[in-house]
Amino acid sequence: MNLWESYKTSIFLCHQALKCDVDFAIVSAQNPAGTTEHPYLNLRRDNELQAYLNQQRLPYRSVIGSAPDLSFQEKSWIVLCDKSCAVQLAVRFEQNAIYWVEQGELFLVPVLMQQNEESLGRFSERLVLLPD
Repeated sequence: MNLWESYKTSIFLCHQALKCDVDFAIVSAQNPAGTTEHPYLNLRRDNELQAYLNQQRLPYRSVIGSAPDLSFQEKSWIVLCDKSCAVQLAVRFEQNAIYWVEQGELFLVPVLMQQNEESLGRFSERLVLLPD
């Protein structure tokens, strides 16, 4: 399966329920341009993104983007910002795409990839709440 197709199957693991009446992005700094990095480098990139979100005073919370079978997981951030800001974050951190949630609908938005934005259905159907 190619990267774009695998992105379309993602689920999201989170420790808190989310209100779906706000629009938000899901952005990662890990595995730039779809290249799997060493865990230490991914941790460093994740810390850089979190520091940048703090510096920009953008509200965020932790989330894990995952393959449905949990075989691949990537630390990500739910960021409360507008779509253009989210795309700029993805460019800054060399990401192929972001997820955008608008009125509860999940979209896969290309950033570095030459694809068309796609609706993936209801975000709530992809959200898996983890126990604390």
